[in-house]
Amino acid sequence: MPPRVLFVSKPIVPPWNDGSKNLVRDVANGLTRAKPTVLTTRDSRDLAAHVRTEPVYETSGRFAPGIEANARVLLRLLRGDAHDIWHFVFAPNAASSYAGTFAASARRAMGWRGRIVQTVPSAPKDFDGVARLLFGDVVIALSEWTRGRLLGSGVSKEVRVIPPCAKAPPVAPESKRRALRDEYGWGTSDIVLYPGDYEVSSGAITSARAAKLVLSKVPTARVVFACRTKTAKAESAKAVIDSELRQMGIRDRVTLLGEVTDMGALLQTAKVIAFPVDDLYGKVDLPLVLIEALALEVPIVVAKGGPLEEIRSARLVAPKDPDGTAAELVQLLVDEGSRASCVRSGAELYKTRFTPEIAAKSYDALYEELLRI
Repeated sequence: MPPRVLFVSKPIVPPWNDGSKNLVRDVANGLTRAKPTVLTTRDSRDLAAHVRTEPVYETSGRFAPGIEANARVLLRLLRGDAHDIWHFVFAPNAASSYAGTFAASARRAMGWRGRIVQTVPSAPKDFDGVARLLFGDVVIALSEWTRGRLLGSGVSKEVRVIPPCAKAPPVAPESKRRALRDEYGWGTSDIVLYPGDYEVSSGAITSARAAKLVLSKVPTARVVFACRTKTAKAESAKAVIDSELRQMGIRDRVTLLGEVTDMGALLQTAKVIAFPVDDLYGKVDLPLVLIEALALEVPIVVAKGGPLEEIRSARLVAPKDPDGTAAELVQLLVDEGSRASCVRSGAELYKTRFTPEIAAKSYDALYEELLRI
């Protein structure tokens, strides 16, 4: 019999603006041997016919489910169809980990002999004490960097790496890209896109300071920030960026967007992605927007020293180095040979490492292995 897998995660429903939700959706859709069940609301969409849904959640919620939503999930684990495997997908935190441990112990006391997989979609803020939050029979990290940090912090569980995945966004018609340019007055400018946060890392301020040199070297360029509001600090951090751009005299050539409705179309409008981010807290190890950029053949500049180095086709820069960031961005804007090489290697990396089919194949094999043990 094929393994029956219950994914325990945030609600797998739109909007698809959360890396861990998208990961569960794409893996579940891609499984060919295991039989997946995902937790949803009553309005579940974009799931393959073989994916079973359970409307445990009342709403799609925001980025962190509340107490009532977590209580519903715990009740489901205690009383619902147990399945062969529970696959937890959430960043390590005390509430979820203790609830998962309690539910597993209670079900095993009643005779359940299932196995537990725990995927860590994003690194914790602090690795100290993370070992007590990991309860899976196998722990999955999305990068070798996070695996190393987990083991270095004293985690004794088996930790494997299965890279994240993302569907290639649909090709946006030329009319849609032109309408996007017209809406914001970009004309035929070469777009440099920063799709990160304002407040969590130094990525936004580094990109803003790099923009001055980029715009002086490439008069046809335009810099765009696409940063959704995730925390209470976002607006004040955005105001700092806005002020600095004005002081540098380049505010009229920089667009500050919030959350966008069609990131795929925006990515296809960009000529290069700036992502000199040195703190990925709250994001998957390799943010899905960057994987989508690889699939769409858009070159990327990232900060070194963390999991982003595993995007091997990307240009690496030191964190908090606006001059180095600008130099790489300029080269990719004006040097067609460098740009073509980066695009080719990125597209190949996506096809061989980051597709949903590859990730799902790895999880299919893992589930079957666990049930043989």
